[in-house]
Amino acid sequence: MPDDRKNRILGDATVLCPRCGFVQRYLMGTTTVEAAACPDCGTTLLHECPACHAPLESAMQVDCRACGEPLRDGELFGVPIRRKPEPRRAAAAAAESDDG
Repeated sequence: MPDDRKNRILGDATVLCPRCGFVQRYLMGTTTVEAAACPDCGTTLLHECPACHAPLESAMQVDCRACGEPLRDGELFGVPIRRKPEPRRAAAAAAESDDG
């Protein structure tokens, strides 16, 4: 089980650039996040999934953890983004078992 204290110190959510990979952590409920441009490339930063509005929790996130919507390409500068597989939410797993 992850240590929640680490997330509260570093920030429990992220803002990321889907184009160049710029990431900034922030504390949900404490920090106001507005749509902004990436300071490196000017692309609009993502702070939530465009499909389901779930907050982004990881700098390495490629797909939404809640709904599976792709957030950005799985490669950055021609190299695959090294990450663990996205954890599945209990609700998504339950929905699949009901369908099958």
